[in-house]
Amino acid sequence: MKQGQHKVTKENLLQWIEDYSWMIESIEEARQPMAKVDNNSYIGAKTATYGIEAALPKANGGTNDPVFIEVQRRVFSNHKLIREYEYKVVEVQKRIPLVQGDREIEVLHRLLNGNSMRAIGKHMKLSSTTIFRVRNNILIQMIVKSNGNN
Repeated sequence: MKQGQHKVTKENLLQWIEDYSWMIESIEEARQPMAKVDNNSYIGAKTATYGIEAALPKANGGTNDPVFIEVQRRVFSNHKLIREYEYKVVEVQKRIPLVQGDREIEVLHRLLNGNSMRAIGKHMKLSSTTIFRVRNNILIQMIVKSNGNN
């Protein structure tokens, strides 16, 4: 197992399913051009090539620009997190086809969309106990079948 990757347990898988919606959004956001920070297009310091500014001394590589420093922080700190999210999302996605049963599939897709257990129960006109049982069946199918123990 690679560094930073987690063993896929029932508890981990449940957490990843619950977090799936926002992890996908974070991955999408990270894949957007990194030049956008608060609707401003900004990466690196601009060097003047014309006019009086071109004659001024140039920076020696360091910058005290807080916006540039923030861009750098976001780019470098998020890269590791995004790889972690991608791993978790892929582990969930690999197991989606293993889920069988109409109720299970419906509950799983609603969980992946970020719906709460209460909202799913209300939509499907099922008790919370039934929804928890269906969710547990989903987790069992995703864990057991992925390990080859049909």
